[in-house]
Amino acid sequence: MAANDAGNGVDAVSGGLILPFYLAGESGDTALIRGRLASVGLPATTILQRHQYPAAVASLQAEALAIAACLSTFMKFDGVFTLQAKGDAFVKTLFADVTSAGALRGYAAFDETASVPVADDVVAAMPASVPALLGSGYAAFTVDQGTENGRYQGIVELDGDTLSDAAMAWFANSEQVDSHIVASAAERDGTWTATALMLQRVASDGGAAGTAQQKEIHDDVWHTAKTLLQSVRRDELVDPDLGAEALVFRLFNSLRPHVAPAHPVADQCRCSPQKVETVLAQMAPQDLGDLVAESGKIEVTCEFCKIQRDFDPESLMGEGGTSTRH
Repeated sequence: MAANDAGNGVDAVSGGLILPFYLAGESGDTALIRGRLASVGLPATTILQRHQYPAAVASLQAEALAIAACLSTFMKFDGVFTLQAKGDAFVKTLFADVTSAGALRGYAAFDETASVPVADDVVAAMPASVPALLGSGYAAFTVDQGTENGRYQGIVELDGDTLSDAAMAWFANSEQVDSHIVASAAERDGTWTATALMLQRVASDGGAAGTAQQKEIHDDVWHTAKTLLQSVRRDELVDPDLGAEALVFRLFNSLRPHVAPAHPVADQCRCSPQKVETVLAQMAPQDLGDLVAESGKIEVTCEFCKIQRDFDPESLMGEGGTSTRH
């Protein structure tokens, strides 16, 4: 359906969402461009509050969360979509994933002995720099449906300046369809705004009369839409008072945007005592002994949600329970 709601801005700060939309051009209602806007302010805030990263790492992580959420709904799957980057600079590992139900999580591993290579004022002024933070390396994009033949992964080198560049390279290699994405994140008074906005060209029908004219129209609409997307200012992407629909209509009003119901996104880890216990129970007794802490328990902390779970080593060799500490 078409809409002209200016938006009230609450989605960017009080919840996470992915807003599907399409652009029909100057006439007609047929989708010529597919779009997604992912606004994951609240999930990013609670995730980053647990980790206490330096500002530059937090900004990179927030962008990764927004991009993962945005990309995930361009594909039909029932499982998990993952964005993972490996670098040889300050940040060694960057991870964000989202389920088809909207459960979002992420973490980053970095060199805690080195100085942060990006100053806070630079972090506040521009998208996170891949060369400065990750250096050389690669980004992997994975769709996992939990079945033997339901896993697909694409890998691209970190050649661009931003995570958005890596995402576009992956789409160019895997989908082979015109796509463009922008993303940015910012923190204000302890609350993060993290937004990713993507357009993808819808393939035109071939073999029919008027195909050349249709292609020309599609080309013109794509060029206009891409130009409009590239014109979006960072302060618009990270404005906590600018709603998702408001941003879409501000940018693409001339191309007749149509929006669909938004998909919710939430900070939700998928770890559980049972999953951890299953892994530990498969280990050799000697290996389990090496994991015992001074408390006499095996203490396992989830990298994502930071919940620590304590396990009795003797119980793992037979029957027993677990205790969980938050």
